[in-house]
Amino acid sequence: MMLEKIYDKYDFDQDYEVYKYGQQVLIFNSIVNIFMFILGLCLHEGLMTLVWMLSFSGLRVNLGGYHCNSPIKCFITSNIVYLISILTYQHLSNYFLVFLFILFVLLLVMSKYFKYLNKKAKLTMCIEVICLLIPKINMIIVLTLIENIISYLMTAKEKVNS
Repeated sequence: MMLEKIYDKYDFDQDYEVYKYGQQVLIFNSIVNIFMFILGLCLHEGLMTLVWMLSFSGLRVNLGGYHCNSPIKCFITSNIVYLISILTYQHLSNYFLVFLFILFVLLLVMSKYFKYLNKKAKLTMCIEVICLLIPKINMIIVLTLIENIISYLMTAKEKVNS
């Protein structure tokens, strides 16, 4: 609505749909982030929520990842990934070795798809392994990075199967 008034005033007919889509994406992403932050405050993890949101957003912008085919699926998936990350972070100190073992098994199972990843993804994966040595406060970032590894491996698997 606001965008339509601006376009009527300045007569930018050719790019209207592009800007309209950009405005919709901005509003939707803001809603997702506000909901995540409220959820983080309810879990008493406001700071970690901000760290997670910043790292996740940076990764998505630079590395891409899985894209859902509808906004509702995106909203649900984003919040589930966030919730799993935060809950894992809260209980990570007790189960750190189990977590590392599961990660190791997952990487072994998916290793045959590594050759389909680009150099940027491989570099990111190396950084993620290094980040596993960082203290607990930074584990939320590592969990976000691991989610991106899994997304890349799923994408590589889809490319192999098609």
